[in-house]
Amino acid sequence: MLFAKAFQYKKWANSELLAFGERQFHLLPESDAVFFIRILNHTTVVDSLFISRMSGTPELYSADNTVETPTYSELKERIEKNDSWLVDFSVTATPEIMSRTISFKFTDGDLGTLSVEEVMIHLLTHGSNHRGMASRTLASNGLERPKDTFTRYLHEVEPGRRKESRRAST
Repeated sequence: MLFAKAFQYKKWANSELLAFGERQFHLLPESDAVFFIRILNHTTVVDSLFISRMSGTPELYSADNTVETPTYSELKERIEKNDSWLVDFSVTATPEIMSRTISFKFTDGDLGTLSVEEVMIHLLTHGSNHRGMASRTLASNGLERPKDTFTRYLHEVEPGRRKESRRAST
């Protein structure tokens, strides 16, 4: 199932970015370090809100970010927890579950309606956008950032997909 692969990739890409960030965090200016954590915290808060909406459990947050900035280890733990839930869900979700419509209230008070499948697409694109912003924070400070493309992920987990090119001798 493509969603399962996409959420496995999301989990891998988050892990890669967190590992690069953790190794170099001390080299970031304070404002960029705070931004790095807060933008990734925002994505995990949004993930959590939609996980609650899809699973019918109480929402843990009333805004799209927390007032306090979590520690790096707290952030990492939150992301890993949500990513694991999303991978498990995407592996087991049936077409009926994916087409189910959920109605909810956004944190700004507006009402919304999305299918579970649309929520899943939103979480993938939203996470990718903000991972890019966090990664750019590393790069703009001359630090190394992950090469976290979907194709790299697929070739890493399924090495047989990548073949060495051979030039014909002339």
